[in-house]
Amino acid sequence: MSGLGEIRMKMEPIQAARKVVSEQYPDCLLAVLGGSASRGEHNEHSDLDVIIVEREGEGLRRRTIEAAGWIVELFILSSSGYREDFDAGIVAANPTLQRIMAEGIVLCSVPEGEDIRGEAQADLDYGPLPLTMSDIDAARYMITEYMMDLKQARGDGEAWFTVQKISTLLCEFVLRVNRQWTGEGKTLFRLVSGFDPHFSERLVQALEAMYRTRQSHQLMKLCEQVLLPYGGQLLVGYEE
Repeated sequence: MSGLGEIRMKMEPIQAARKVVSEQYPDCLLAVLGGSASRGEHNEHSDLDVIIVEREGEGLRRRTIEAAGWIVELFILSSSGYREDFDAGIVAANPTLQRIMAEGIVLCSVPEGEDIRGEAQADLDYGPLPLTMSDIDAARYMITEYMMDLKQARGDGEAWFTVQKISTLLCEFVLRVNRQWTGEGKTLFRLVSGFDPHFSERLVQALEAMYRTRQSHQLMKLCEQVLLPYGGQLLVGYEE
């Protein structure tokens, strides 16, 4: 038998990641450890995020393995296809690969791999493409629509799912209108907290009010205030 239940004593993150790379990708151009382990913020529930750049390959691949007591998430790029993968992150305003590669701990590299890592940093430094007015209107419309859905929610289940969608859209909007990168899950919250601590504190308070007492007033007010400088809520009259 194998699986999560058999995870044994863990090596230190860097040591474990280097072991995986040396045993499975000894000829790679670049290997970088990212995520919480690279920042020293890991705990017993963390996994290892490792980006590998190989000379050959057919686009981005993902593998999840167990090694040295860790669950290891491997993101495998090729020297011929990494730019396409980078560009996809730029278009989505969520450059996960560049973020890991530029901000993580280098496990091994050759000059060609360092050049690719330099491109990742340059992408991050340049920032995401600015939103067009059409993009802003589309975001306003989506947030407004979910605000209306929240008012009409039948029962806690519908309300909680709608609140989750609103909070994600609102964080993405705050970041994107200020030409900041976005992320997913806890990364999204970390990014918006780093950019605007006051907004993130208000959002947490609004969510607490909603989840604990089913009071939506704070969340609705926050949405209205965020949208106001860009034309406010938008529903009737919206066109794509």
